[in-house]
Amino acid sequence: MSLSRSPEDHDIEEKLLADDESQWLHQSKPRQTFPSWAKALLFLATAAISLLAGLAIGVHKQDLDGACIDRVAKHSPLLSDVQIKYHDQQYNGSFLHETIYRQDASPEVDEAWNALGANYRAVTVPPEEAQRSGLTADHVQINEKYGGGYPANVEGMHHLHCLNLLRQALYYNHDYYQDLGEGAFKNDDYILRRHVSHCLDILRQQLMCTVDFAVFGQVWVHPDHPEPFVDFNTEHRCRNFEDVRQWAEKNQLPEKTPADFLQHPRSVDVVHAEIP
Repeated sequence: MSLSRSPEDHDIEEKLLADDESQWLHQSKPRQTFPSWAKALLFLATAAISLLAGLAIGVHKQDLDGACIDRVAKHSPLLSDVQIKYHDQQYNGSFLHETIYRQDASPEVDEAWNALGANYRAVTVPPEEAQRSGLTADHVQINEKYGGGYPANVEGMHHLHCLNLLRQALYYNHDYYQDLGEGAFKNDDYILRRHVSHCLDILRQQLMCTVDFAVFGQVWVHPDHPEPFVDFNTEHRCRNFEDVRQWAEKNQLPEKTPADFLQHPRSVDVVHAEIP
């Protein structure tokens, strides 16, 4: 004998099966929850790791900058006060649009070059840093009564001085500065020529020592008749010049010093027979 099932019985059976399946799934995959303190701890840990990673990257970059300076430069007392850093800088290599540094001789142009430190005076190198800076006991020293040490010029400022003198000696600027009769132009023609050629050769050696191996691309100019022209507006990795300039400016020796400011040569000091 068969038992008949009503539609209501069928619906009830399906509902029970569905409830059992839902309960089984719920028990098999329990919902995972984290207490609020655990979430906060995870957030703080993530933030701390990010901070430490950032600090590590910054320290690593400083280490690289320092290693670079140790590799390519001799010691300088400047390094005790100035941290040498590097940044990307776009050169202004315009061929036709002149900056103030390229313009014809004038008081305004001279002021711009002077502001770069082209005529800064010497600084004092403390005795304890002299040997590391390449100075010897035979180099000129400052009288102990005025603090001792060695008078010395920052080479980067001297390079700018030399470049400025080459600018002044250009054929279209020479007469202007010859008439002024200031600086290098106080001297007779023989000394002036040697001064100019000295500066020329110093800059030659500097450029060869720090040879730049970047490349210039080319751009198209003159839309009516296109032709290639070198693009001198390149990007370079540069040191923080302004910090160096400010240090050289701040640490200059006085413009006027007493007659006995420099220590007179001792009997053991080497005195050259002619200008080296």
